[in-house]
Amino acid sequence: MASLARRVAAKIDRSGEHHIWTGATDGRGAGVMSVDGHSTTARRVVWELERETVPDGAKVMACPEEPACVRLDHLSLKVPTDRSPATPPKAPKPKTAMIGRRGRSGGGSLRQVRPGAWELTVSAGRYSDGRPRRVFRTVETDSERQAVAALASFVAEVTDARQAETAKLRDLTVDEAVDRFLDEHLRGEKGREEKTIADYRRLHLKWFSPTIGKRRLRDVDEARIDRIFGAMRAAGLSRSRLNQAKCLYSPLFRWAKRRGIVSHNPMLEFQLPTTRHVTKERTPPEVEELCLLLSTAVDVVPDVAPVLALGAVTGMRRGELVAIRSSRIDWSEGRIRVDAAVSETKQMKGTKTRVERSFYVDAETLTMLVGHVRQMEARAAAGGASLDLDPFLFSLALDCSTPMPPDYVTRRTAILKEHLGIDDIRPETAALEDEALRLYRQRSARPSRRTGPPPKGGLSFRDIGAALGRSDRWAAAAVRSAERREAARAAYPTLRRFDGSILALRRFTSSELLDAGFNISMVAERQGHGPGVLARHYAKSRRSADRRAADHLGQVVHGRPAADTM
Repeated sequence: MASLARRVAAKIDRSGEHHIWTGATDGRGAGVMSVDGHSTTARRVVWELERETVPDGAKVMACPEEPACVRLDHLSLKVPTDRSPATPPKAPKPKTAMIGRRGRSGGGSLRQVRPGAWELTVSAGRYSDGRPRRVFRTVETDSERQAVAALASFVAEVTDARQAETAKLRDLTVDEAVDRFLDEHLRGEKGREEKTIADYRRLHLKWFSPTIGKRRLRDVDEARIDRIFGAMRAAGLSRSRLNQAKCLYSPLFRWAKRRGIVSHNPMLEFQLPTTRHVTKERTPPEVEELCLLLSTAVDVVPDVAPVLALGAVTGMRRGELVAIRSSRIDWSEGRIRVDAAVSETKQMKGTKTRVERSFYVDAETLTMLVGHVRQMEARAAAGGASLDLDPFLFSLALDCSTPMPPDYVTRRTAILKEHLGIDDIRPETAALEDEALRLYRQRSARPSRRTGPPPKGGLSFRDIGAALGRSDRWAAAAVRSAERREAARAAYPTLRRFDGSILALRRFTSSELLDAGFNISMVAERQGHGPGVLARHYAKSRRSADRRAADHLGQVVHGRPAADTM
């Protein structure tokens, strides 16, 4: 009994709400195992180990939400009701588990496991270790004729598909398959960026792993995929996030099919559900708004002010901006060559499109960059160092031998946006931070039996965090954030909220050049992508352009007749 208990415990994943059986399962997803040479359900074994022996005729009923769950309080015992003595016992039903038929060699076999359910078996050669390879599938069908037709389709599917070399590969769980797909295929074979892989992994762990992570990949069907995407839709996720999940799982199943892990792709005819998310429009800043952003940056975040200015006049990506070396600038021609970028992990890499490009910059920008280089030289000299032979233009190192981290630019820009009162913050988060500031400023009485003046402020950061269900570190940051937001409202009471992100600088460049009448192909070449991407993602209509369009249409519709203008 002790050895059986150890066997059972080793096959149960208790990390979530449901205790998932990770061993063998039947066609309905319920756990099965062999005890003393007899096959039985895992939930029955768990019940008898932890409670009592199941009486004759009784059944341990499955968890209504998850067939593979063996958590004891999710199971129930169904005991048949006592019959009246006058009622004769019913004749026992014939066993159906052995009703089946074996087809011709290579044609597979089938057997009825319960009324309306048939198990199909197809032999598919041998594994690399010599063991016979058999593929199973359970189908729900009303008649043997339909089961035979399903078997023929299954045989054709298995024959056409590539088979796994080992049983371990065939039985990969979804979590294991996703890890191998991301690490071996996307990173190793396709060379995808680390940020892309990390985003995919977080998406899988949040939405897919809790539900199907412990299931074998080959057991995942269309219905399970639809339920997960339906849950994502119900949670209000945007279409772009739903599409990101599709972009992970569609190639995952194609990869798995090529390696024989699955013979069926449940994403083959999948269509995204209609999202309930309402996208908030984000337009590029107007010229006067951009000038305010850049001039304020000189005072608030002077270390990244040149980065933002160069981004506004070139439209370069964040990773490309911090990857510029002095040798990539033709100081006499006023031309910049972009051939590298810095990744989220602070590693040098190629540009996003893997294409080198170059463009001119104006004289004022070139003068600004010259002045910035001189400041870097003076900083290095003051620290007793000298600049690297080919220094990075923007660097936190004294000798400028390493690039400025991209996330550092983002964090400093967030402080700038908070100073102007245009930070991206959810209303409920802002309300919680304002409450932290109120508690911080709230005058409190002097504690009893203590001498001296009353405290200058209100609650401590520790008390604020405890009162709001957060940490003292969060409370300190929340108070500072609320103070900056309060100061911004006082300093800029009439300022319209606009997008002050680094991406907004790139969108500003595109929109400004297109509004000025420059050729779309030239604008796209400077930005480092095609005209289609430029028009779809970066060229946004600003309020000023919308106003000019409205004035033009109003003049045409309400102006003088065409004959009077001749």
